[in-house]
Amino acid sequence: MSNEQRMVFITPTWAGDLDHFRVLRASLEQSPLVDFDHYVVVQHEDISLFEEFRGRSGLTLLSTRDVLPEYIELRRNYARHMSQKLGRKMTRICGSLKRIFTRPDWPSYTGWHTQQLCKLILASELDYDKAVIIDSDVIVTPYASYNDFVSDIGYVCFADWQNRTGLKGKVKKWNRESEYLIDTVSSTTEVNAYFDTPFVFDRQLLCEALKTLESNTNKVWYTALLDRPPRRWSEFGIYKAYLMQQTSKVSIDWRIPSFCHYLYDTSNPQTVVETVDELLTKPDIHYVTIHSQASGRELRNASAYLGPILSLIQKDG
Repeated sequence: MSNEQRMVFITPTWAGDLDHFRVLRASLEQSPLVDFDHYVVVQHEDISLFEEFRGRSGLTLLSTRDVLPEYIELRRNYARHMSQKLGRKMTRICGSLKRIFTRPDWPSYTGWHTQQLCKLILASELDYDKAVIIDSDVIVTPYASYNDFVSDIGYVCFADWQNRTGLKGKVKKWNRESEYLIDTVSSTTEVNAYFDTPFVFDRQLLCEALKTLESNTNKVWYTALLDRPPRRWSEFGIYKAYLMQQTSKVSIDWRIPSFCHYLYDTSNPQTVVETVDELLTKPDIHYVTIHSQASGRELRNASAYLGPILSLIQKDG
């Protein structure tokens, strides 16, 4: 681990993101962040697909069975079985039924939810001062820096300030639910709509946020989250709501992540490769996120651009 501040990277992933993760890991190994430890949590049924990464310097490979409480892992497996059996459309319908009628329970335990729990568990329990969540769809450039995540004026939290009345869809719901669970004032005109990665957790503040959640709900924090309507809560939202509540007590560096670049259109693989190739040479770009993959469900073949991008990274390295 780096001799600077005790910082760790955490990535939750699964089979559908294997090709993306391969690019993420290669880029991280070629970056100035290579000396920081990297914890990777894979859905247990997919762990064999990631064995090529075991033993890499600084990388700890875990499965959900290693991280989640046993009963949650069992329910995650049942949710996976039901989701595969019923398909995406019926899974979403069952999630809507859960929100309206509180049944069935299983939509609350799908991979999207349990990945969030894995992030919170590791970030709050690992012996590091700071945890940086970095998803599989991120590419770390040669200009990434430890200083992206630390500040002399306070705790770093990336921010995308937007007018509250203009929020829509999942971002609006995540913020509203987070403020409800943390019981923080929600009358501010602007709200932090950043829900991307990299995302920085300070361990001490995260532990305080989870204790606040437990106090407000009289439940263990992960039970409190799983009892909420599916896809309505966010691990990042909970943390940000707590920081907003603490602004009079602690100094927060609400940092606009201007060094992050996002790609949404992958319809032309050659264009994607050329764009990434150019971005890798720009000193002001530290992280590139290819957002369109949609958790392994993209209709187009992502390998058409991920393979060449991997070759670029390895060649440059």
